[in-house]
Amino acid sequence: MSPVKVCVVSGSRAEFGQLLPLLLKLNEDAYFELHFVVTGSHLSDLNGNTVSEIAQYPIPVSEYIPIAGMRDNTRKGIACQMAEVVEKFADYFSKNRPDLFIAIGDRYEMFGVGIAAGALLIPIVHICGGSTTSGAIDEVYRHSLTKMSQYHFTTCDVYRKRVIQLGENPEKVFNVGSLAIENCLKMELISEAEVKEFVGMPFGCRYCVVTFHPVSLEKEASEKEVRELISAMDTFSKYSYIITLSNTDSGGNRINEMWREAAKCRENFYVVPSLGMKRYLSALKYAEMMIGNSSSGTTEGPAMHIPTIDIGDRQKGRFFAKSIVHCEPRKTEIVRAMQTANTEEFRKMLADVKNPFGEGHTSQKMIEILKQVTAREIEVKKDFFDVNFEVDNESYCDYSGEKRFERFKG
Repeated sequence: MSPVKVCVVSGSRAEFGQLLPLLLKLNEDAYFELHFVVTGSHLSDLNGNTVSEIAQYPIPVSEYIPIAGMRDNTRKGIACQMAEVVEKFADYFSKNRPDLFIAIGDRYEMFGVGIAAGALLIPIVHICGGSTTSGAIDEVYRHSLTKMSQYHFTTCDVYRKRVIQLGENPEKVFNVGSLAIENCLKMELISEAEVKEFVGMPFGCRYCVVTFHPVSLEKEASEKEVRELISAMDTFSKYSYIITLSNTDSGGNRINEMWREAAKCRENFYVVPSLGMKRYLSALKYAEMMIGNSSSGTTEGPAMHIPTIDIGDRQKGRFFAKSIVHCEPRKTEIVRAMQTANTEEFRKMLADVKNPFGEGHTSQKMIEILKQVTAREIEVKKDFFDVNFEVDNESYCDYSGEKRFERFKG
């Protein structure tokens, strides 16, 4: 039997960090032939050329596909980027057709790759479906990728049920936990001294990690929210702040400019385009708290047993651990949340926080399931799975026009 040809694509630092355990196993297992494609912000100097981090691991890159429009992160610019992604990956998949394409998450670049794969009838396995983020347009891309896909790996049972609610067959939806948690629990991290040396921070400083992304469904909100956040951070001047720059969503460039401007007149602000996964997780391990609106605060934060200050609505709808303090994007509320995270009672609770996203065996579970589902040809065609619900007999008619009462069972 020939190896199963699996294509995995990464377009950002966050995707690669999560995918790493799975990529390593796919590359080591003779059952699979891994084709790893690097694109998006990995190849952008504005985002720290994070392709250099990929080179540190024994994962061969099959193709580098640059996106020319990466510098324009206006809404129109991102729409044009997606069009470019669709065109370039339609060409790539036509020349290098895989047996399976594995998509992760909810980024617009991944959505574009999914469109190309779907149009060419390439089976898709989607990782991280079922969560909701009502404050970000990622919500649209995530659920769209779910509907494009034949199989699903979710990070908790709540998300598995949501994927089924979207009409996916329960037999093809698997709760396997989070790859990000596997990294937290199993990766060998670096020392606090090495983290501080990398960012240029004196060793004796207590610090927080800050990541703030655009609130992509709220026009003009992001700049105001960053100003409120900076004011709150100034209230806690005893802390230093390691600030990782925003992603490439619309408005991200302006947020990054604001951080750089703020750092010019503040000695306790340390701005870095990207820490790389190992340094990032290490930075979280020794941090006083994590602050911002990144999805990392809902996964890695609890796994590292540190407080997360989750600001605004960007992550609204996700499943949260008790270590997360939510607040409105106003200075007074952010300050109050940071004060709560600093209380002795809250600190004692952190040691017992239960991580809801698995126990660190996610990549192995994925490998076992992938072998099962590829033992036979994957059928691209799929039926819509109806969950239990009742249809009002006053408003529902069958094809003949006759009004009916129906109960669908799932």
